[in-house]
Amino acid sequence: MSHLYAYLLSRWIPSTRRQLRPFPGNGGLLSYGPGNHGHWSQQTNNTALTAFAELAVNPHASAGAAKMSRDQMTDTALKLLRFTLQGHHAGGGCCVDGETWGHSWISALCIERMAHAIETLEPHFTEQDRQQLRNVLVSEADWLLDNYTISAGLVNNNKPESNMWNGALLWRTASMYPDLPRVKEYKEKAIKFFANAISFPKDAASVKNIDGTPLKNLHEGANFFETCACNHHGYLNIGYINITLSNLAMLHFSGKHNNWELPKALYLHAKDLWPFTKTCVFPDGRLLRIGGDTRVRYCYCQDYSIQTWILFNDLLRDRDTLQFEKGWLENVKKEQASNDDGSFLGNRLRSLEAVSPLYYTRLEGDKAASLSMAAAWHRRFPELHDKSKGNNTPLLQDWEDEYHGACFTRSENRVAAWTWLAAEKPMGLTIPTNQSSMAEWKLNSAGQILGMGALAENINSVATRTTFPGGFVTSGSFITKSILPVAEGESEDQIAKTCIAFAALPDDATTLVIQAAHALNRFFFRAVKGLAILIPNDVFNGNNRTFTAQKIKTQTLVAPPKERETIECGTWLNIDGAIAFRALNTNLILNRPQKPQITIKSSKSQPAYLAGGLLYAEEICAHTCIENEFPVSFDPNETLFDLAVAIRTNATAHDTRNWMRQPLPEKPTADKPKDLRFATIRGQDDIDYALVFNIGSEPIQVEAFKQQLELQPMEAKLIASQTTN
Repeated sequence: MSHLYAYLLSRWIPSTRRQLRPFPGNGGLLSYGPGNHGHWSQQTNNTALTAFAELAVNPHASAGAAKMSRDQMTDTALKLLRFTLQGHHAGGGCCVDGETWGHSWISALCIERMAHAIETLEPHFTEQDRQQLRNVLVSEADWLLDNYTISAGLVNNNKPESNMWNGALLWRTASMYPDLPRVKEYKEKAIKFFANAISFPKDAASVKNIDGTPLKNLHEGANFFETCACNHHGYLNIGYINITLSNLAMLHFSGKHNNWELPKALYLHAKDLWPFTKTCVFPDGRLLRIGGDTRVRYCYCQDYSIQTWILFNDLLRDRDTLQFEKGWLENVKKEQASNDDGSFLGNRLRSLEAVSPLYYTRLEGDKAASLSMAAAWHRRFPELHDKSKGNNTPLLQDWEDEYHGACFTRSENRVAAWTWLAAEKPMGLTIPTNQSSMAEWKLNSAGQILGMGALAENINSVATRTTFPGGFVTSGSFITKSILPVAEGESEDQIAKTCIAFAALPDDATTLVIQAAHALNRFFFRAVKGLAILIPNDVFNGNNRTFTAQKIKTQTLVAPPKERETIECGTWLNIDGAIAFRALNTNLILNRPQKPQITIKSSKSQPAYLAGGLLYAEEICAHTCIENEFPVSFDPNETLFDLAVAIRTNATAHDTRNWMRQPLPEKPTADKPKDLRFATIRGQDDIDYALVFNIGSEPIQVEAFKQQLELQPMEAKLIASQTTN
């Protein structure tokens, strides 16, 4: 594996030249990126230096591809490291902006992610290098000891990742310099940090002995729900579970390399977390982010997932992780090949680089650091490749979490998930398990409504959630608020209400979606799109997808189009012979924006939309698809969209045509028909299903398949009736 990583890193090196800058007045120092004192600037520099350090010693490195000799790579890495060390508070110098860095909740991370490179470069250190490194580590450790209060929380003060990396820095410093007078204090606080990294509510009462202390005496708070859900940055954040585990891995492999004794607390609950974490990975290594993502797709958390996989390869001999690594490296290789300069992200993130060189170089550096770490660990520990001693952890089939309103089912054929408290809430997903490139998170399956403000946010109200083997039903509503208006004195209005029911049928193939939305007053709307299921069509799938529909002969569409297209599909649509959409009471529309539209999530304090779209997606809409140059007005209570759609995974175009010939089961009835929304379909298991949904404010009586039931407001139920063939 090490040679695969080295190949990608070697090709990347030439792209760094325009970002490498000598320190003013001192040619012995280099910085990658802005070079100022901010922690992200320092991390950018430090992650980049790891690539040079690893390639200098990796036998599979290509000097030809890197256009740099091994000696030059060593020299570059040392100059970058020396810039970092001398710019720290304890370094005796400064950064390019004249300020010094360090002593924050995150400055330890700047060191932890280059630890493997420090180990590699150590034989080349001067005595000054060694002393400066010691000074920096001791300074950071003392600051954590004297100035940092450990805390944790399920929602507020959620700090799994920072508690992990701060504990790691303390333990690393104590292990590297056992002669220090405060070593015992460093280790004691490190253990407490670790005990409050992967921490659960049950720890508060646990008498389990953790490095000589009952766990309850170390516990400050839980960062993980008992379900293993993590509410980081305010949503169900699969990415930061991996970030936390990646920092555990960094100390684990340093300990293994240096023969350090590591505490039990470091590994607390890590193995408990792995089955859920593993289930949230597609077979090709792409993260299955059932709670969505606020940042650039397939960066940062995705990058450092490699460290999580290698960790559980080593701890549990889970050899499925090797396939994750190989699959993800193919994705990295594919995108890198699309960039003429060898950069990892150049073409896709060019608009981001134009508005934030810091953010762009940070993401390039993160990918370099994660790859260099993996290259180093595979090089140092060849036993990671021994497939004869595998013990693969089984995946979860069904999962739910009450706090986030999340439901999730996974099999070899289908992934289906819904999360109310998602990154851009709410969000649903249903795709074939082997089609990870079809996964996108931005308000997926929830419709899209934009008023006249620059941004919109949804306020959720969850009504029901029912799970069963191989499926689930969830329903609720949300209010869309238009924020950041242009006009002076214009208010931020609540402009629309959307009611949604989403059901993954237990047939391992079919999902039903019901949406009904109306305007809350007379407002202008920049966009109104029913259904709004996003299917990426970008570099990872070759920028083309094949569409077949009732009104479209089979054709391959290249993205992005030269100008925006809106294509009427009729009542059915198939994409790539892998997923089918069947409109049950309306028509389908394929909306094709002119430019990539998947942005970093914006807020009032971070107008990230200025960077433009960073991933392109086809938009599968139903009933309404408005995205005009000039806004459209809707009156109070006027319908924005009202639809029911069935989705089937692993269906070819031929399968879809046959599916359309299959008649729909009988319609349900209700005592208040205007409040009833429903979807009926015959499942792939030859059972008829009816999803019934009360969008009204009072209970209603419903009959379906000769069954009587009562639905409370915003409640949805799935009713099954065995058919006779």
